Amino acid sequence: MKRQVWVDIDLEALSENLKKVRELVGDSVRIAAILKQSAYGHGLIPVARKLYQGGIDCFGVASINEAIQLREDGYRGQIILLSIVSKELAPFFIRFGITPTVAEQSFAQELNYQAKKINKTIPIHIKVDTGMGRLGFYPDQTYSFLEKIKGLEFISLEGIYTHFPVADTNSKFTVQQLNIFQNLIKELKEKNIDFKYYHSANSLGVVNYPDSYLNMVRPGLILYGIKPSSNLAIEVKPVLSFKSRIIFIKEVPPGKTVGYGSDFVTKGKTRIATVSVGYADGYPWALSNCAQVLIRGKIFNIAGRVCMDHIMVDLGSDKEIKKGDVVTLIGKDKKEEIKAEKVAKWAQTIPYEIVTRISAEIPRHYLGS
Repeated sequence: MKRQVWVDIDLEALSENLKKVRELVGDSVRIAAILKQSAYGHGLIPVARKLYQGGIDCFGVASINEAIQLREDGYRGQIILLSIVSKELAPFFIRFGITPTVAEQSFAQELNYQAKKINKTIPIHIKVDTGMGRLGFYPDQTYSFLEKIKGLEFISLEGIYTHFPVADTNSKFTVQQLNIFQNLIKELKEKNIDFKYYHSANSLGVVNYPDSYLNMVRPGLILYGIKPSSNLAIEVKPVLSFKSRIIFIKEVPPGKTVGYGSDFVTKGKTRIATVSVGYADGYPWALSNCAQVLIRGKIFNIAGRVCMDHIMVDLGSDKEIKKGDVVTLIGKDKKEEIKAEKVAKWAQTIPYEIVTRISAEIPRHYLGS
């Protein structure tokens, strides 16, 4: 028997969010939907299928395994791997037609060697580090690298891109990054090195920095109806809801402790509900004693610490709530709503972490497919 915890995925909301992005960037800009970490915890294949139906141009992933899953499901469009892997994995890019990010000469040479075996040219994208400090070449190193690999017969320099680390908090730095990247593009063109695609805009770039569109964008979180910044001027619909059920209710007298650490003490007579979800399911321990949930359209506080498999909820004197009632951890219940952004604030983290940490073992129910 499975535990009473599940995730609902609203695929129609996903489609509407994609339309919002298309309206912002226009038809001439290519959209690469980011599907990292199983589509931000929403489920790789169902999300990819819905986005494909909605006219997405291509996908961006974080691992070879994600790309192979898309191919095995029948997707034949472009898949860009937005990370770096060892050269031993080069054959998989050729076999499955995956577009790699390249930041090492040895990897480019191995790709060329593997592609030559089947007389097939493989497109690659180059990562430029304009301030993220993670992957790629600094701008002043980029031309030198391209000179070393541009003669490789079975490699096609298709794309070049960069990434914004502080687009939510530092517009000056972000604009400076974009200027550096655009100047590099201009310099490379003057040296007869041109690319088909140029991209820099993540979700924040799509909404706040129209100049960053270039001819391709990489929206992620906003497709899933979550805002990476509270002041983002776009209305998107949350796609994911996280729910469980009450499995036990007890009457608790005043002065009694609840949960590990005994740091929740009842102030008066109350009803405590135990809910079948915990930190092992991806409901953060950091929500202990500070988060809220929805039951029958009403807001209730968590009582005590989040356990591995359970949380406790203070129902107060409410007599309507019963064993078996649905508990909404993230999502909407009647007129009330708890968004992932709110949960992230309670947990003092970011919404990306909240949705991607929901256990893959928890069943996803897809609505509107």
